Amino acid sequence: MSFKRPKGTRDFLPEDMVKRRWLFDVGRPVFERYGYGEIETPAFETLELLTCKDSLGEDAVKDIYRFKDKAGRNLGLRFDPTTPIARVIATDRSIKLPVKWCYNFVRMWRYEDVAKGRYREFYQAGVEIIGAEGPEADAEILMVVVDYMLATGLKQFTLRINSRKILDALAKKIGINNSIDIFRILDKLDKQGEKQVKIELSEFLNDRQIKEIFSFVRMKPEQARKYLNMSSLDVEDVVAALPAKYKKYVKIDFSIARGLDYYTGFIFETLIKGQESLGSVASGGRYDNLIEKYGGQPTPATGVGIGVERILEILETKKMFPKDLQPGPKVFIVPINDKAKKEAFRLTQELRSAGISADTDLTGKKFKKNLEYADSQKIPYAIIIGEKEIKQKKYLLKDMAKRKESRLSLSGIINKLK
Repeated sequence: MSFKRPKGTRDFLPEDMVKRRWLFDVGRPVFERYGYGEIETPAFETLELLTCKDSLGEDAVKDIYRFKDKAGRNLGLRFDPTTPIARVIATDRSIKLPVKWCYNFVRMWRYEDVAKGRYREFYQAGVEIIGAEGPEADAEILMVVVDYMLATGLKQFTLRINSRKILDALAKKIGINNSIDIFRILDKLDKQGEKQVKIELSEFLNDRQIKEIFSFVRMKPEQARKYLNMSSLDVEDVVAALPAKYKKYVKIDFSIARGLDYYTGFIFETLIKGQESLGSVASGGRYDNLIEKYGGQPTPATGVGIGVERILEILETKKMFPKDLQPGPKVFIVPINDKAKKEAFRLTQELRSAGISADTDLTGKKFKKNLEYADSQKIPYAIIIGEKEIKQKKYLLKDMAKRKESRLSLSGIINKLK
């Protein structure tokens, strides 16, 4: 019998959770500054919703964790956040549009190959603007991503943007009928490389069409406009709507396709310099038809999903987490002998009441073992209590890293540790 955790899942210990909580706390103020209200939807939805035609797409549907409940209903675990949010808008007619919603560290499940930065159970953050059309809404999505990345300390990244409308025009120009299949293959370009993508495209297209696709994805916007006979490109309007300080992070890239079927216009991916092999850390775009597919009114919408798992891995690799991040207490109270245990317990509670994270031994360890424990847990401070300290009401505060000691009253310790 095996009691191992399922493949593609992880256990997060306190030293992991303190970093995850830090990123959660970094992202929330960014979303709030832009006026987004937080939303959370059920962990599972009806399979009918998740597999709706032209929603996620054939490849994505295969990766849904699915099951039947006791009543025989077909259900699936949440694959992405956009689908259930679209369902909320479609089915709740009391909601007044436009709305700006965010989610922060929401859990997702996908049955896909496990690799670095890719798990079967993972978390995402992100924002959605529903009920607003035009380049300004799309530009705001990009601005949120830039501000989120900068808030984490990451400064070298690029938001590569494109549009499904441009890709549709390309497909029409070179005589492609089923463009969705072509987009799904083109979306693999970064992961599989040009050679493999050309092999897969050759099952649907002739050599001329493949050559024209790869010629087009290397074009500059002015060349693309001329080639497609278009007076303007919607992605250029999005860039034009950005304030100047955000434009340096954005690049028009006609190779970006995005694999999900529900995108209708502007799309983008975000790559961190030096970490391109991990893939995009924030992706999204415009999905103007999705809410209507779920029975709602025709509703413009745009958004982004932020891959917090990949961002956490990058921050870990680059050693960018704040130095003072730590799980557990800030101070450990150590009684010298059994007589001092009661005072240690009382002092611990006094510190907690003052808003200081404090702990003391509950297992009956000896003095030396307690100090060793505090050191092994990287607790910053220890308070040593004996009969002398109890009488004088001054306690020995030890800085565990610097190995320095000082005698302070309770109020002095509180002022020092706060």
